[in-house]
Amino acid sequence: MSIFNFFKNESKDEVQKYNKLYSSLQIEFPNLVEKELIITSCIAGLLARVAYVDFHLASEEVEKMDDILNKWGFCFDVQASDVAQMAIKHIKEMAGLENHLYVHPLKNHLSVDDRYRVLQSLFLIAASDGNVDGIESEEIRLITKGLELSNQHFLAARAEVAKYLTALK
Repeated sequence: MSIFNFFKNESKDEVQKYNKLYSSLQIEFPNLVEKELIITSCIAGLLARVAYVDFHLASEEVEKMDDILNKWGFCFDVQASDVAQMAIKHIKEMAGLENHLYVHPLKNHLSVDDRYRVLQSLFLIAASDGNVDGIESEEIRLITKGLELSNQHFLAARAEVAKYLTALK
């Protein structure tokens, strides 16, 4: 497979190969359909990635991840707390994955509005410990581009947590 085809490939096999959270969810929740597994694993992976981008996982970030997954229905018919705990279990492994392995499948399965909700969720995770650090904001900026959202989407979502931006303190 050429390098160009690798990045274009959004198949289930690529998600399974590189996302152990997906595999864990598939084993734990065999009744979820493929689309639900992909969406849940990719969103939980992105939330965990932002929470751990500074190599520190605050208890507030874990609580917020559970809250977001539960409140916004990203987990379909499974317990959000179970998904959050699985994401935390795999957090160090997922931190090394490239964003495109999470965002590429979401572009095909979520509307622009739903992708914006994911972006808002990422900022809520970053702000949950009381500060949105520069490294978290930049990680979310990269994810924004991968989700094919505009800079206006990024700025609007970031404005919702403006009081937590370290750069403005």
